Amino acid sequence: MNIQINLNNQARTFTIEAGETLMALLRRSGLWSVKHGCETGECGACSVLVDGKLMPTCVLLAAEMDGRAVTTVEAFDRGPGAPLDPIQQAFAETGAIQCGFCTPAMVLAARQLLDAEPNPSEAQVREVLGGVLCRCTGYVKPVEAVLRAAALLRGEAVPPIDAPGGIPLEGFFDAMRRSPEPELPGPDSDVVTQTKVAFFSFPTVDTQTATDVVGRPEMKVDAVKLVKGKPVFADDVDLPGMLHAAMLTSPHAHARITRIDADAARALPGVHAVLTYEDVPRVIYASGGQTWPNPHPWDQVSLDNKVRHVGDRVAVVAAESPEIAQAALALIEVDYAVLPAIFDPIATMNPGAPVLHDEPDAVGIADVERNIAVKIHAVVGDTQQGLAEADYVFERTYHVHQVQQASIEPHVVVTYWDEDERLVIRTSTQVPFHVRRMIAPLIGLPVKRIRVIKPRIGGGFGGKQEMLIEDLCAHLTLATGRPVRFEYTREQEFTSARSRHPMVLTYRAGVNRDGTLHALDLYVVSNTGAYGTHGLTVCSVSGLRGLATYRCTHMQFTADIVYTNIPTPGAFRGYGAPQAEFALESLMEEIATALNLDPVEFRLKNAVRSGDPVPITAALGEGEGGRQPQIVQSCGLEQCGAGRGGHCLGQKGRSRLAR
Repeated sequence: MNIQINLNNQARTFTIEAGETLMALLRRSGLWSVKHGCETGECGACSVLVDGKLMPTCVLLAAEMDGRAVTTVEAFDRGPGAPLDPIQQAFAETGAIQCGFCTPAMVLAARQLLDAEPNPSEAQVREVLGGVLCRCTGYVKPVEAVLRAAALLRGEAVPPIDAPGGIPLEGFFDAMRRSPEPELPGPDSDVVTQTKVAFFSFPTVDTQTATDVVGRPEMKVDAVKLVKGKPVFADDVDLPGMLHAAMLTSPHAHARITRIDADAARALPGVHAVLTYEDVPRVIYASGGQTWPNPHPWDQVSLDNKVRHVGDRVAVVAAESPEIAQAALALIEVDYAVLPAIFDPIATMNPGAPVLHDEPDAVGIADVERNIAVKIHAVVGDTQQGLAEADYVFERTYHVHQVQQASIEPHVVVTYWDEDERLVIRTSTQVPFHVRRMIAPLIGLPVKRIRVIKPRIGGGFGGKQEMLIEDLCAHLTLATGRPVRFEYTREQEFTSARSRHPMVLTYRAGVNRDGTLHALDLYVVSNTGAYGTHGLTVCSVSGLRGLATYRCTHMQFTADIVYTNIPTPGAFRGYGAPQAEFALESLMEEIATALNLDPVEFRLKNAVRSGDPVPITAALGEGEGGRQPQIVQSCGLEQCGAGRGGHCLGQKGRSRLAR
């Protein structure tokens, strides 16, 4: 059917399909500022102005737009080098843009507000921006940007963003043409000639003054294209003949596939490939973005005849449209022999627990029968002796739960053959070189015939530090010879992507009467879910950070990284440190409370200082050549505790040391 839309102030006629969403229509029309973040309207990344009102396009049918006005961020673009819209200018100047994925929707939200209320309150700004989820900024800078834009639109003078000498956005191109301005050296200077370099000036940069940028705001080098909603993300591309992929996932936490029949799916018109474990070579690998060789265990294959969590891979389809791909998934017949599942990281190590990885070709699993993927043990001194010598011994156990990164941009990849017959992988990843290296054996191509393109990513937070879906998309391109696009749904981000490792951390601490830590023993059970991925390295960082903040003569770190049937954790911002730091600081607070010590002074008494060795680093193999402990080069813990009047949280009555 045909519809008429006033799109960005131009009357347009569109031919649409029944059930087509407004988001799909706008993106196939080249309006890349409209971003896919979910399918239910919650994230707001796809929002546009419909008759002046901000609305999510993923839940609007294109047919509903007949006769209405639709505005996207592209309407504000006056061409290359032209001044930005005041709202876009304010977002760029204030640093309100981080990954930039949700920025176009935020700009439109601001436009809706400022058209109705030229002088909004901060509360009004926060309310309107609340309709666009942002995982990067914390909203402080976007709120500042909208208030600044409101003042600009009212014709008011606004204070400069930069420190003295900064260049406002409108002077961007003029600044690039400025010549370096010579500056005579001062009387105490050892520098014969210095060059004062303006923002974006050229042709020379003198390192003596280049650090002028430290401690003062600088506009992001890609702020303009992000605030304009330019096609800078992995999915912002439309290739001729591109197919659309979809993945069938397991409804069971633990099961073996006894029969899989994809004939009906393959026969569906518009379907070009259906791949199951029967169609893809079985090559064992580890998906974590690590240096070569990837740490053990290697316990994954592209498609397996056993599934180990709800959302695990079963089959993939490539078809002419997303709708046909989804219809094909429904035609795949799968019979499962459902197996007992285990979710408790302690119980999974008990005799008789279901064994998750009984495949004979897995490499480097520490203890198959007890579901232990990796074991870690590192010792400094003699912890048992230290605990026996201490005046007080404390034992505490802490639990950290699973958390998902929830980056607004889902995992997405496009694969295709280029003119040099290289397989190009355009993907939302944080580890492009690792992806290229790891995918080569899975698809049977040498590394030199693989090119990975990492465009701007719409939030990562560690969740894209892994080869997650690139292999499946590549297999489909190899099977069809066509470009293929594969993107996770929001549901799959929770069931099939990665998350933070849940951990159980048990500390035993030996403390002397004078408040000195004498022994620290840390035992961690880390739940790596169905596959090992980053299990070893994340937990190693937990041990490092959990035993590196405070001086202690005797230390021990022991860890069991275990398999369970939860969706697989992986890299997450902080990479194991938050779990350990939470447990460590909880422990220190509880010890101080029990011994009637000032909690800050207790910490400062034991804190590492500049020049201290950190012996646990050598024990974990993190020191120089794995032999020498790392040395603390700088430490601000003493400054953190200074200037508080000798008290913490007003607890003036606490004795300074237990007697």
